[in-house]
Amino acid sequence: MSHTYFFKGSDRLDRKRKGQIVAVDRESAKAKLYRRGVYVKRLRRRIFFDLFSRDLDFIHPRLPLEEVLWISRNLSSLLTSSIRLPEACELITDQRPGKRPARVMTKIRLDLEAGMGVGDAFVAQQHRLGKVPTAMIKAGEATGSLVATFKGIIDLCDAQIRLRKNLKRAVQYPLAVMSTTITVLLAMVFFVVPRFVDMYSQLNAKLPALTQFVVDLSITLTRQAWAFPTILGLLIALGYLLRKIPTGRIITDNLFLKVPRLGALIHRSITTRSAATLSALLTAKVSMLDSLEMTGEASGNVVFQEAFLGIQDLIAQGESVTDSFSSIDELPLVFRDLAAVGDASGDLAGVLARYAADTEEDLKRDGEDFAKAIEPYLILGLGVIVGTAVIALYLPIFQLVTIVG
Repeated sequence: MSHTYFFKGSDRLDRKRKGQIVAVDRESAKAKLYRRGVYVKRLRRRIFFDLFSRDLDFIHPRLPLEEVLWISRNLSSLLTSSIRLPEACELITDQRPGKRPARVMTKIRLDLEAGMGVGDAFVAQQHRLGKVPTAMIKAGEATGSLVATFKGIIDLCDAQIRLRKNLKRAVQYPLAVMSTTITVLLAMVFFVVPRFVDMYSQLNAKLPALTQFVVDLSITLTRQAWAFPTILGLLIALGYLLRKIPTGRIITDNLFLKVPRLGALIHRSITTRSAATLSALLTAKVSMLDSLEMTGEASGNVVFQEAFLGIQDLIAQGESVTDSFSSIDELPLVFRDLAAVGDASGDLAGVLARYAADTEEDLKRDGEDFAKAIEPYLILGLGVIVGTAVIALYLPIFQLVTIVG
């Protein structure tokens, strides 16, 4: 297990140096600093820093895609500069001492120094780095093209991050408007309506039906305010458990794909991501069967995962790539046509890569069109809800002269 140490010292020119370094023990830390020309005067382990920066594997052991991209870019640059892989892992570790990427690279370096192969060392960390990148690295080791493999991982991560941003951008505005509507409505129910209730109670007059409904709703919700966080927590827990159950995940994944307009956007986004993933794996010389299995898992949707597993079974039984893809109706027609073209030309990876690159800009425009299309309905809904509440509250005011008289 590695630890983080804080050091103070000087270099060969007697200039002061201080910072943090990750090492297995104090002697290893001193040896690493000495190799870098730093003479240690003070070395102290940061116990609390290590304690509070430990990974909670049972919550989210996998590194974010941005961290995998950062690791791949650094490894590609360092290996291109003819730096050995263990030393490259050590240099990356020192850039972010104590952080999750640093601890992953430390474990990989220790496995490499213990004599483990490059592919095996990275596969041992696939629960943090993901199956696709580690499989590409293992295949890259076998073909002797690690630098090209890391560049392929960089391109894949870049493409997937852009696709995620496009999808998030498409739903960001609708979610913001819905959140604003709920916030305004709750503010009126808990703060505005009670003031009108006090005023109307002094008039001893019958309120209009709409006003009475809003007042009764406000009184009911105010007295049972505890129910809101309880219901919200139960819904979140129910959604989480539903996604963990195989049947529940099948239901939710199918529902996501059938949402009007948004479902088509999600479908195209998964198709593009799957094309980019399959292309990257095939380019890295991963076998077709393994590539299909990992592409299905990386799609993040059970419908697509079962489709790719079906293709895998057909190819394993001796069917051609063209026939295997064309017999799966769950995949879009364009994907099946691309597989046929790529199979016929002998460049399936290249065809899929070009498709993913070409459709990325289309997805961005589709996301913007979705936000523009749904905007009038959201504004109309916000206006109807808030307008109805305001009319209900001010409707009795027009009757005040009659009531007072």
